[in-house]
Amino acid sequence: MRKNKPYCTDENWIGRTNCTHCAIRSTVLFSVLSEAELEEALLEIDNQWYESGAEVFSQDAKAGYVYTVRSGCLKMVHELDDGSCRRIVRMHYRGDAVGLEALLGQPYRHSAVALQKTDICRIPVGVIQNLRNHNAQLHGQLMQRWQTSLDEADSFITDLNTGHAESRLARLLLKLESHSEHHHGIPDLLREDIAAIIGVTVETASRLMADFRRRKLISNVESRAMRCDLAALKSLV
Repeated sequence: MRKNKPYCTDENWIGRTNCTHCAIRSTVLFSVLSEAELEEALLEIDNQWYESGAEVFSQDAKAGYVYTVRSGCLKMVHELDDGSCRRIVRMHYRGDAVGLEALLGQPYRHSAVALQKTDICRIPVGVIQNLRNHNAQLHGQLMQRWQTSLDEADSFITDLNTGHAESRLARLLLKLESHSEHHHGIPDLLREDIAAIIGVTVETASRLMADFRRRKLISNVESRAMRCDLAALKSLV
């Protein structure tokens, strides 16, 4: 599968990472590491691309890795034990770290699923623990990532689960746009995902999206991607 490409920044390069040349190195978990520390860590870090809908890890699975999002977007999905309820509790974007509960020796609390084609670095827990023993700044980076996850979960409660359904959908699209890599647009979410995020039925989500398209608040730019009329959406919130 691996082709002779220079760096893992090319989607055809599957396998070992090259953080020295990473376009978002300044924003990711290992931004505080020296060149020597990076070289040691890279021996065990893998880089993979996940297609839209692919599962990165599953809820309750044994957690042995932390994952960094290099591009794209992940949804964190929680399902009750009896399967009666499935909710998307937060999303993660470029530069975010997910699966941090692995550092506590706990199983993954949610499933992580790609919302669009997503570039992921998979970091063994042992690598992070070893580096943390030698680099005090890494502890601060980990705390920052935990706070980012808490902030995103809080945003889901305060922004996406209050107010009229139309306003909640507008806030969701604006949130995605604020994290988008603009040349790709935002992911054209499944109606089931919209319903699970903003707390409406699938039928209501479908009706709202059709209405937004009719009013030209959103438009498709390519397969599974959309553009938004930001000014018009902001007028709805």
